[in-house]
This record gives sequence, C-alpha cells and structure tokens, in this order.
Amino acid sequence: MLIDKDSKPEDTILYLSARILLKLKEIGKIKIALIDELYEEINQKQPYFKFNLALSFLYLINKVKIDGGDLVYVPKKNENI
Repeated sequence: MLIDKDSKPEDTILYLSARILLKLKEIGKIKIALIDELYEEINQKQPYFKFNLALSFLYLINKVKIDGGDLVYVPKKNENI
C-alpha cells in the first residue's frame, strides 16, 4: 500500500504522506473543515482516497493528531517547530 513498485514514486502513499507532513510542519495545524484545501494544495492530481490513506498513515505513526477540530503536526520530543 505504501510503496507500489508499479507506480512512479510521486504517486505512492509514502510520498504523499511526506508532502502532507512537510506542509503541516510548515503551518503547524489546519482546521479539519479546511482539509480539502490542503488536498488541493498538496497534490490534487492524486485520487482523494490516497490523500485519506496518507493522513491515516501519518495518524497511525503519531505524526499528526486531531485536537479540537484541528489537524495538528506532532513534533519529535527534541524538535523545535
């Protein structure tokens, strides 16, 4: 699911997750209601289900969390935002 050997690297869930993570690290958090705008900004040529899978992956590895209606970047313990 994360690395599809038959696809271009930029079409994989792992690549899309990295792009989302970089953007969230840059902005810190985004309202869940505005998540479609993040999708369009990150990579609108990819199917929306891949965007959802990438967000789910980031949530499962504890890189993002949902806090009071916001999707929030979770920094490492020794990382400054």
